[in-house]
Amino acid sequence: MERFAFGENWQNFSKQLTKEDYLGAKNSVRELVGDLNGKTVLDIGCGSGLFSIAASALGAKKVVGFDYDPDCVSTAKDVLKKVSQWDQDIKTDKIEFSANSILNDKLPFEPADLVYSWGVLHHTGDMYKAFEASARLVAKKGVLAIAIYNKHFTSPAWKMIKYAYVKSPRIIKKLLVWLVFLVKVPAVMITTRRNPFNKERGMSYYYDIVDWVGGYPYEYASPAEVIKFFEQRNFKLLKLIKTQGFTGCNEFVFERVV
Repeated sequence: MERFAFGENWQNFSKQLTKEDYLGAKNSVRELVGDLNGKTVLDIGCGSGLFSIAASALGAKKVVGFDYDPDCVSTAKDVLKKVSQWDQDIKTDKIEFSANSILNDKLPFEPADLVYSWGVLHHTGDMYKAFEASARLVAKKGVLAIAIYNKHFTSPAWKMIKYAYVKSPRIIKKLLVWLVFLVKVPAVMITTRRNPFNKERGMSYYYDIVDWVGGYPYEYASPAEVIKFFEQRNFKLLKLIKTQGFTGCNEFVFERVV
């Protein structure tokens, strides 16, 4: 299957990572799921590792992050060395990073108090299988926090753009990114009335655009579809934060009730 090089993008992002980026990521985790004192955390599709590291600083007793792309795993380990110098609350010996896929039928991980997967499951190539696998990894009375691309009438067109990106030579990739960049900046300002360059979740706007344009495989779902899926599997919705745009990520926090 053709895939976007998420690991390469995270490596590029990590080279310009600042303390401000880390603190933004830490705050976003706190706002979404609260403090994690004494809890175990499983970060599916850990990317740069930034949110796994933030979870440790928020009190988690053990954090396991894994990613399909080995470049993400090596980046996460490098980011841990860098960020641990900025925050004494990070427990480096309680964080593990490894290469694995949520679609692996024999995952070696124990159920966790918090399963966190922001903007990942829709890039696996089998989103609903990834939902199912993620649900099984949540401990009893545990929490599942995910972010999933919103279904919109433009979603099929974006899927074609993303597929074209991964099939194109590097110069065309760069052209596509800059074309979308030039269009999306004013569009975000008009639709959300905010400055898109104000960092959210510690992310760089440019590398977020690269991720958006190239992020293939690509699937999406409406909030109702996501909620129905997990409610049928004994999860209760605790929080829903809808995207301010059309095809951005909706954020969900579920609690496993059985």
